[in-house]
Amino acid sequence: MLFRRGLSTLIPPKVVSAKQLGNAPNAKRVANMVSFYKSLPQGAAPASQSKGIINWYKAKYFDGDKASGKPLLHLVFGLAAFGYSMEYYFHLRHHKGGEEEH
Repeated sequence: MLFRRGLSTLIPPKVVSAKQLGNAPNAKRVANMVSFYKSLPQGAAPASQSKGIINWYKAKYFDGDKASGKPLLHLVFGLAAFGYSMEYYFHLRHHKGGEEEH
């Protein structure tokens, strides 16, 4: 029983059949939806030819067989550099007021 219930969630319900399409009161709306989805382009999207640093970075590290984990390293080192620069800045501000207690 439990197995059958689990299997039924994997099988999508039958939304529209050809027999029900003509009899349903909203058949025109369903037919319009079907024609809309048939008119959409199929297949992979064409490669972007626009220039820019973001597109270059995406093409270098994310697209196709060249995908790698280097962007995660870039993120880690970038956040570390940002954090260090903030600590350095606030440390200098602390000393800027003269010879006060540290």
